Amino acid sequence: MKFLDKAKYNSDCASGVLAYCDDGSTVPLKRVTFNNVKFIGGLWRIQRDFKEPITIVRDKEFVIRNRLPNQEKNHFEYYMADMVGENCYGKYVMSAGAKYIVAKYDTKNGTYWSYGNSIEQARAFLGIKLYDEYMDLIHNAIGIDKQK
Repeated sequence: MKFLDKAKYNSDCASGVLAYCDDGSTVPLKRVTFNNVKFIGGLWRIQRDFKEPITIVRDKEFVIRNRLPNQEKNHFEYYMADMVGENCYGKYVMSAGAKYIVAKYDTKNGTYWSYGNSIEQARAFLGIKLYDEYMDLIHNAIGIDKQK
């Protein structure tokens, strides 16, 4: 596919085709490098330069913002976060203004993440994830015999 796109790119550059920016403006395609455009919907689209670090939380992409001051006995950390979306111009912050709460918990087996619209939701989803992961340990600790 990349080979066909590159051939089309070269042909369109020679033909004076325009490339579209996300604000609706255009520039000659020949002024944009091949790695910075994608041919989508019959038009060459200039891709945004998204430089913010992305964290994957429950199969969604987020930009983690400021840590919240909440201190709880569960040792979860909470952060404000923006969800990342993607359209024909590349990745972008979907909800500028940190519309989500992300919960984080570090263990010796790795870091666990969850998100929600509130601290309570993020905490609940992270608690469920940890329970699913450590169910056998929990059952052993409280004396539940799973063989019954």
